[in-house]
Parts: sequence; C-alpha cells; structure tokens
Amino acid sequence: MRKSLYLLSGAMLCLLASCVEKEPDGGLINETPNVGDVSDFSTEKTVTLNIDYGYSGYSAGFNVYIENPYNENGTKKEGIEPYYGGFTDENSRYSASMVLPAYVETVYLCSEYVGIPRCMALNIENNAVSYKYELPELPGVTMLSTRAGVDGEECYNVSSPIRLSNNLYGLYNNIKKTNWTNLTTYWAYNSGVDNLYTVDNSSETSVLLTRVQKSLRKPNGDKKNNSNLTSDSEDTNITIPTTYDGKDLESCHLDLVFLSASGEYENAMGYYYYKTGTNPDVNRLPKYVVFPLTTDGHPNHPVKARLQFYGEDYKDAGTDDFPGGYTIGWVLFPNIDRTVGGWFANYESWKIEDINDGIGEVYKAGMAIYSNSEYNYHAKKGCITLNDDETGRVIIGFEDQTNNVAGSDNSFDDILFYVESNPDVIYNPERPDIPDVPEEPSEDTYTTTATIAFEDIWPTGGDYDLNDVIVEHGRTITHNSNGYITKIEDSFKVTNLSGSAEYTDAFGFTVASNAVGSAEGALAVEANNQFIMFADAQASIGETFVLTRTFKEGDLASKNFDDEFNPFIVIDYVPGAKNRKEVHLPKMAATSWADASQQGTGDDAYYVNKNGKYPFAISLEGVTNWIPVTERVTIGSEGEYPLYNNWVEAGMPTEGKYAKWYLSKE
Repeated sequence: MRKSLYLLSGAMLCLLASCVEKEPDGGLINETPNVGDVSDFSTEKTVTLNIDYGYSGYSAGFNVYIENPYNENGTKKEGIEPYYGGFTDENSRYSASMVLPAYVETVYLCSEYVGIPRCMALNIENNAVSYKYELPELPGVTMLSTRAGVDGEECYNVSSPIRLSNNLYGLYNNIKKTNWTNLTTYWAYNSGVDNLYTVDNSSETSVLLTRVQKSLRKPNGDKKNNSNLTSDSEDTNITIPTTYDGKDLESCHLDLVFLSASGEYENAMGYYYYKTGTNPDVNRLPKYVVFPLTTDGHPNHPVKARLQFYGEDYKDAGTDDFPGGYTIGWVLFPNIDRTVGGWFANYESWKIEDINDGIGEVYKAGMAIYSNSEYNYHAKKGCITLNDDETGRVIIGFEDQTNNVAGSDNSFDDILFYVESNPDVIYNPERPDIPDVPEEPSEDTYTTTATIAFEDIWPTGGDYDLNDVIVEHGRTITHNSNGYITKIEDSFKVTNLSGSAEYTDAFGFTVASNAVGSAEGALAVEANNQFIMFADAQASIGETFVLTRTFKEGDLASKNFDDEFNPFIVIDYVPGAKNRKEVHLPKMAATSWADASQQGTGDDAYYVNKNGKYPFAISLEGVTNWIPVTERVTIGSEGEYPLYNNWVEAGMPTEGKYAKWYLSKE
C-alpha cells in the first residue's frame, strides 16, 4: 500500500508560490500546484476482503489469486503464485484490507483446507471482495421430467447435484434388478427419502476438520502422501453388531457426514451392504449413490445423509432402520465426467442421465474403487480409516486415483467423510487413531509483483520515456496462522535497456522503521531503514538483487500490512555522499540524504511534471516482463501505451479498460 509521504520542508516553500520555469519547447510551465492537487499515478487499489466460511471452531488458511490458478482439468498451473493470503480466526472468519493491481476485477479465493471450497471466482464489488457461506436449502428430488427407465420404471432428472448449487437430492441406486449378469447402470428414484440430507454444523465437525487438516495435510495446507495409513475392509467397512449394552440390537440409524471433497476429478460416492460374515461378490451388490457429484470442495460444508436399508434381498422400500448383523462398505466412482465433458465443458447443470452415463462408463471399465480392496484394480487399497478418540467418530478417506497407477498423489483425502450411529455401536478401538500432530503455527506465503520505471532527467524534465531505470519488484511474504509476518523477501531484477540512461543511477528503498527486522542482502545500509540495492543500473542489467527481512513472532502483524515501501533512484550515485539527487514515486518522501533545495525546481512538482501529465517514476502493479517505452519517445505516444493518455485524462481510474493501459503497448 503506497501512502503519500511527501514532506514539505522550509526549502520548498517557494514551490507553493510563483516559481515559473519553461518547458523544452519554450512554453511556460504552470506554477507549482498544491500537493493535494497532484495525482499520485497509482496503479493499485485497496479493497476490503471479507470471508466467512461458516464454521464455528475451525481456522482455515486461504490464498487470493489475480488469475485462475487451475487448468480446465483441475490441475494447478505452473508459475502462478497467490497475490494475497491469510488464516481465518477460530470461527473461520477474516476481514482486512488487501492491495491489488488496479486493473483486477475478479479474484480467485482458494484454499487447500479440508471442508473449504477449493477455488471460487469472486468479483470486486463496492470496493470489496466478499464470501459468506449460507446454509443451502436441502430439498428432496426436483423432478424436471420423467422418461421411461429400464423395465418401464420411471427415471428422473435433477437440476444440479452438489457441484454447482450445493442443493442435494434424494437417494438413488444404480443397478439393474432383473439381470445380474449384464449390469446396466441406471438410476431409480426411491420414494420416502426426500428428506435424506441435513447440514451438519456441530462443534464436533469443527474438531474433526481441525484434527484431520493437521494430520493429513502439510503445514501450509498442501496434500501429502498418506499411504502409510491405508486400511482394508475389516477397518473401513462399518459392521453393526447384533447386541449392544448387553441387549439384542434391533436396529440403529447410520449417518454419513461428508466432510470434504478436494480431488481433481468429478466423483460420485455411495455405499453397499451385505450380511456380516459372508463373502459377497461386491460387483453384484446394489450400490446406492448418496453424493452423485462431488469434487473441489463441493459440498463445501459438512452434509449429513441418513443411510437407507432395502431389506435382505434389496427389494423392500427404503427405511432408515439398519438391523444388526449387516456390514456397510463404500464405493467411489472417480472421474465420471470423462465421457460427458463435465463442469469444465461449461455445463449449466448436470442431469441425472449425464451422471448416470459417467458412472456407467467407470463401472463397466472396472475402475470403481471399493473399500473391499480385493475388487479394485490390482487389488489396490483405496481408503484410510481412522478413529477420533476425542469425538468417537470414524473418519474415512478415499484416494480418487487409486486405480491410476502413474498419477496418484496418495493423499487419500480426496473424499473425506465420517460415520456416526444412533445408538453409538460402530466405534472400534482396534482401528488406528488420527495421528497426533504438535501444536505449531502454520505458515504460508504470497507474492506481489510490480515493475518500477524511472525518468532520471530530474528535476529539469526529460523526454518522459520512463525507461532510464526499470526494475521488476517481486515481494514474497511469509506469514503464519498466529497472524504475524515472519519474513519478507524483496527481489529487484534490473530490466532497463542498455544505453537508456546517461547517468550512473543507483536504486534503493526505505521502509517504515518498525518493519526493518533483521535485514540482509543490501549493497549499503545508509540508515536503519534505508537500503541501496545496486550502484549502477546500466552495469546491472539482467541481475537480480534480494533483500531479506526476518521478524520475531509478534513483531509485525499480517493483517492490513503496510511497510511504507518507498523506492527511489540516486542520480550520479557516489557511495556515502549526501545532498544528492533522488527520484521517488509521485508524492513520496525524499530521504534525509537528498538535496531538498532541488525539489520543486525545474519541471518538478512532487516528482510529477508540473502540468500533471507525466510522473518521474511510476510503479506498474501486477506486471512483469513489461516492454519499455522506446528511447526518447514520450510514454503515451502512438505504439507506446497510447491508453496512458486516456487513463490520465479520465482521472486515473482503478477499473475499466483504461486501468489496464500498461498491459498493452499498442
């Protein structure tokens, strides 16, 4: 965030009166304007970021990107870093100011935390970016149309399962009842379970999310290899006992609570059941799809589904009373959009027949993933199962690339859910527990970029080609979940053209005195908060210079961070010499080493041309590889960023096409 730090000294009082100079063409330059009447030529804007992920008792990390960081297939793009980031409070809320390039109109709010939407495009509206989770309505089946199904049964379309609207729909099964040798996948509506789903917002859920995040993810939220936690059906499947608390158990209710979906695939997930102690042919068992379309954080809040029992022969009407003596297994249909294009093909809504086709292709190809791993491709284990001693819940995770021999990351948290029963009959102390992880603050980074361009013929006025000194500024900020910055790395790559300057121009910057920390990497430290990075821009073309500042915990808050970064060049630099010529960004303060008597003379008005059209320096936010203006051609000329003139005349807006003027030279 760039503040106006121009200091009016006694030597400058004449500037506010009637100092008159002449332009190179002989015309009179206007009197020096008041500082408040001079524009700062800023190409950034400050917006408020408001986040409410809707959890009580859960803190999540997030990042903000100024371009979509994901490819159409859901994989992460190379070389795209977040432009801002943070950690929510314990109730998953966050509010702070955020500095962005002025041309940005849409940002991407992303998170690698379980139970949080993976990435959402959010528009900047009323100078704010906001996301607030709202509990979805949970209807039963929305019947758009009917068509004749297999054996004359009616099949139904629904408008949009989970992925796009977060509306959930009734339970479906996906097996042809009359022909067990030719398994044709279709969906038949089961009446009586319209109210299958509820949103789970209990404190237990937040406890589980926190513990799972810490144990199954890296400290910054990225996925890690959890293959050491894989389990087989004896741990993953849920067995209902025939007795409980010394009495016969007639039945119990089973709820599947969907915690998180973070895989790259579009997946469908369901269950099957069989008599305990039997050795079923899982391929021939009916499968009941509870969550027909999930991935990338959808559903983005724990959703509870009451599992249904259809009798021993799978022909009865559904009931939520599961008798003792049965075992429930789990099935994942991964990558169901392989044949229908899916969300990335701009489907406005998924219809059941689309999902049905995808599941059918996965099923027929033998790529379904079962908790009974002997039925998986190469009998690979696809699940992890963990007890949580604190809540007594059984947590289960799927790896959606179990059958992809070459591509799996083995995170086993692409789909995460837990199971609870009433009465509580399914907790098994023999299962492995969630690994304990030491309580340490999580860390993450984000990186801002800018190109800073200087005109070194100051203060008499030059050609305003702004190419005498050009540096690409990258700033990487390391921050933690306690709300503090621990490190700042400022890199400066010299990109001006050879021969673009006639002087020996050094580059440096100042920061606020409380934001210095322990600094390393400067060519010279001229004062506590004043750094020279290189002595000669022409001799340093192509080189990169880095200053690293580290901070103790608690020294520098990450929210609303502003270290008053103030870059400048020194014309005809002599190490250690004072009373020198410095060029700063418009309206920024010169250092105490500058010759204050030159400020406001010639064509200068607070490092801006007195006619207000051209700055002596400008920071172009959010851009690298900027093409310099042609030598001795004024910026804004034909073929030299002509929209610059429109931007200036329009009052330097922070939105619309003129705010993007420096992104195209033509």
